[in-house]
Amino acid sequence: MSVSVIDATSTGSTGTVMVSGNMPAFSVYQSSTQTLSTTTDTLIQFQTKEFDTAGAFNNTGSAVTLNGLSVPAYAFCPPVAGYYQFNANIRVGSTSTFIRPEIWKNGSKYKDFTEASVQAASSAACIVYCNGTGDYVQFYALFGAGQATSGGSNDCWFQGILVRAA
Repeated sequence: MSVSVIDATSTGSTGTVMVSGNMPAFSVYQSSTQTLSTTTDTLIQFQTKEFDTAGAFNNTGSAVTLNGLSVPAYAFCPPVAGYYQFNANIRVGSTSTFIRPEIWKNGSKYKDFTEASVQAASSAACIVYCNGTGDYVQFYALFGAGQATSGGSNDCWFQGILVRAA
């Protein structure tokens, strides 16, 4: 993969850098609901891809090989080293409860986010460094009262994009 960096200062602008090329990016969502247990960190299952420019998101319930890398269930394992912006949203299907979204890296909790108390949805966003040779990221959530998520492209989704190559 080649990356072209254009310094806009050469055209008279100041402080703007543009990156072009085929950078890894994905957007996935739940096409069906998933029942989460009470106060248990649970891997969120994203079955449907809106796009996956590098073929690096595993939208199945078992490990697969993508781009020569072993990718666990419902994980993004980019083949390019760099800093990735991840955004996610989760919504419960019925009873309001606290929801704590979590970003996990390589099988361990990486970032906890603010619990949304007595609300129906919660979102998360962070930047994570991935080495391009096996680091993977997954989205988990913890519910205060076990119940089903509200599946669908507007309710439960996960996205990521390379914002700066290493």
